[in-house]
Amino acid sequence: MSPTRFARPLVALAFLACASAPAFAQEDTASEPAPAAEPAPKPRQRKPPPPKPAAPAKPAPASAAAAPANPVTGWPPGATSVSETYGTWTVTCTREDNKSECTLLQSQGTKGRREFAIEIRSPADGRAQGLILMPLGFNLEPGVSFKLDEAVMGKGAPFLSCTIDGCLVPVSLPTLATDTMKTAQNLTISAMKPDAKEPSVITVPLAGFGAALVRAGLLSN
Repeated sequence: MSPTRFARPLVALAFLACASAPAFAQEDTASEPAPAAEPAPKPRQRKPPPPKPAAPAKPAPASAAAAPANPVTGWPPGATSVSETYGTWTVTCTREDNKSECTLLQSQGTKGRREFAIEIRSPADGRAQGLILMPLGFNLEPGVSFKLDEAVMGKGAPFLSCTIDGCLVPVSLPTLATDTMKTAQNLTISAMKPDAKEPSVITVPLAGFGAALVRAGLLSN
């Protein structure tokens, strides 16, 4: 506690004692020196303001994140086969005696039964060879026709043969076609059924086709 709080009551009590004391006491006390003056209170020191907290460091932008140390660009060590999925497409590659073959595959069906499939090999000599499995029940003579989104693609292709699983249509796609398929949304395949007035259309989504084609090219080298 501050000494000032106790100094003032003590001075007041000393004054009352002198007033009520006998005369001789006053004479005796008159010769005594006056009590010392109350010391002035010390000025209160202000505490320095607390230091401002340092601003948190800004996180590094996502583009500055470190890239993977060993990105996969070719065959995994010791592997003789690879199967990878890109969107709606699957890349399947096999390797034997340092020779590799890759295909891009998409299949469709219901209740676990495959009703349609398209298989395209990695381009070689400016063309990509492929095979399409169509459902049974189409007129064979007109063959099939193709569109990339709304653009007609080539002159179509004839049926080759049929089995209990479906009918086969061989295709040979130039580089211009496969390059366009990288940015297109859908490949549509049309074929006529007996007694039908309009062709039946099968839609092949092209999501992931570009990445799958690049990956197949890397594994084929």
